[in-house]
Amino acid sequence: MNITEQLKAALTQETVIQLHFGDESRQGFVIAVGPELVLLQAVHDWHNAGALVVPIAAVESCEVPDLADDQMKILQFNSVKRTKSYGWVRLNSWAELFRSLTPKGRFAVLSFGDEAEVGQVYAVNSDSVDLKVVDPGGNWIEDVVECAFEEITMVEFDDNYSRVLQRYVERAPVTN
Repeated sequence: MNITEQLKAALTQETVIQLHFGDESRQGFVIAVGPELVLLQAVHDWHNAGALVVPIAAVESCEVPDLADDQMKILQFNSVKRTKSYGWVRLNSWAELFRSLTPKGRFAVLSFGDEAEVGQVYAVNSDSVDLKVVDPGGNWIEDVVECAFEEITMVEFDDNYSRVLQRYVERAPVTN
């Protein structure tokens, strides 16, 4: 079974899975599989850790961890379960993903290997996305950053880091 078939099979599994891609490994529930992208409801430290989108081509394996049954018991104890709240996310392409994020106004973390940018989608182009970026101190960066789709290795949203940063920026006095 190839990776795409494994990911599609994970859509129907009622258990946590582990994705390995590049130097990363994340656990959670496969929520949606597009032609080129997969959406994982990430789970970390027995909590919902937001949404994670990676290119299917980057996924090296999709497996059920050895302790999945025990992990599911603890997740259920902590009221963490597969969500249906990401039905609005479109995975046909990077452009569609970012177009689906735009009206929601959510901050996203775009990773490029070891580097990342955090902010709000400003514009979606044919081969890139423009991001209004926030620095780690919660300050808007003046210039919009253009992020080429071909360089993006992972996109996260609804994660604790970007949610807290967004709440801070929205409540902080305008300094830029």
